[in-house]
Amino acid sequence: MLEINNVSKTFKRGSEEFVALNDVTLKINKGDYVSVTGPSGSGKSTLLNVIGGLIHPDSGKILYQGESIYDQNGKYLNVYRKRAVGFMFQQFHLMPYLTVIENIRLSCFEKSHGTAISDYLEKFSLVEVKNKYPSDLSVGEKQRAAFIRAIISDPELLLADEPTGNLDPRNSGILMSLIGEYHKNGGTVMLVSHDPVASKYSNLNISIEFGRI
Repeated sequence: MLEINNVSKTFKRGSEEFVALNDVTLKINKGDYVSVTGPSGSGKSTLLNVIGGLIHPDSGKILYQGESIYDQNGKYLNVYRKRAVGFMFQQFHLMPYLTVIENIRLSCFEKSHGTAISDYLEKFSLVEVKNKYPSDLSVGEKQRAAFIRAIISDPELLLADEPTGNLDPRNSGILMSLIGEYHKNGGTVMLVSHDPVASKYSNLNISIEFGRI
């Protein structure tokens, strides 16, 4: 489903260069659950962002269903990000001026998803806070809302960047259970974490150091 072929990415910090990814090659099949671990600054988040169409690599190819995502036009990349990929981040990235339900609607591209939103809000105990703003939510409520937003359009691939980093053990367990349910229903997961325990949920475990697998 997804191929990362000889991908490299370097960032400049003043006069210095930082190699985030160094000739990374990886294949992810549909239905895989991939955990990516490694120390801070090893390139984990950069790999996720490159796969998700957020950061253009300096070299190499990202192939989704045989198509090189960065060699297509801008419309293709926007559709890829909206329909094929769901994102979760440690800092949630909920729009502060939108309510819970409005944040979730941002990721919808079909009117029929309105019913799905209601079902998810009830399932994840967010009905009572659906019209509240992120500043009024608990940390666990923010992450559950972010999870619904990530999967509301039934993406094939869920990219999760340190999704439990700000959660207590109870809420971490709830979130990992939700991600596990998404995977059991046929979704493909790539989860980045500095915590080696994350690998117990996956069938493919990857460690990155100095930008290399």
